[in-house]
Amino acid sequence: MALARLPEGTLTASGELARALGMPRRFGEQQMTALAKTGLVTCKRGAAGGCALMRPAGEVTVLDVVRAVQGDALDVPRASTSATSALWADVARTLDERLASTTLADLAREQADIDAAAETMYFI
Repeated sequence: MALARLPEGTLTASGELARALGMPRRFGEQQMTALAKTGLVTCKRGAAGGCALMRPAGEVTVLDVVRAVQGDALDVPRASTSATSALWADVARTLDERLASTTLADLAREQADIDAAAETMYFI
C-alpha cells in the first residue's frame, strides 16, 4: 500500500520504505524481492534506483500481494473430508474473495481518509 500511495512510477528505495514502515531493512528487501519475482513491482539498482509498482494500484489486489509474499492467504486443508476441514476451506475461500475484491488503490484511499480524520484540527 505504501507504494500505491506514491505518484505512479515513483521509485523508492526498499530500505527507505522498510524504515518508514518500521520494519527491518533486510525484511523489506526480502518482501520487495518476492514482489518483484511475481511481477508486482519493478526494482532498479543504483543511485537513481528503487522500487515501484509494475501496474496501476487499482489493478493490483491484496490477494495478489499476499500470494506473492506468503502463498495462500489462509493455509488450511481445502479438502472436505470432515466438517472441520470443510469449514476452514469455506473460510479460506471467503477470505480469498475479500482480498481479491480489494485493490491497493482501495487501501490507499481508505488510509488517506483515516490519516485525514486523525489530523489535529486547530480552530481560531
